Amino acid sequence: MEFDEHPAPTPASVLVEVGNGNGALVLFLGDSFRDREIEISRLGSTARVHTGVLERRTAAGRVLAAVFGSLPAGRYVVWGDAQSALDEVAVASGRVSEWPAAAVIETPI
Repeated sequence: MEFDEHPAPTPASVLVEVGNGNGALVLFLGDSFRDREIEISRLGSTARVHTGVLERRTAAGRVLAAVFGSLPAGRYVVWGDAQSALDEVAVASGRVSEWPAAAVIETPI
């Protein structure tokens, strides 16, 4: 019996709740983050939140993305692992912010 090394992604809905001081954040990540969790923390805080990195289909192709559906507006640190910060990102109220700002589509559908 053969198994596909990277089975087709399971379609899943994502709910974002923005406005009234909250925004959402979508992180576009490379293949090294496939099927992992990624963490963010509010700048200046040690408390972290995490979400899964999943392959998602877009009109332009497939991407690996992590979605934080509702966060208080502010600046956040994106963590690559337990000790390494990748970058800082701003989450604006009433908007969906993306990191990096110019996402790379990995493979066509």
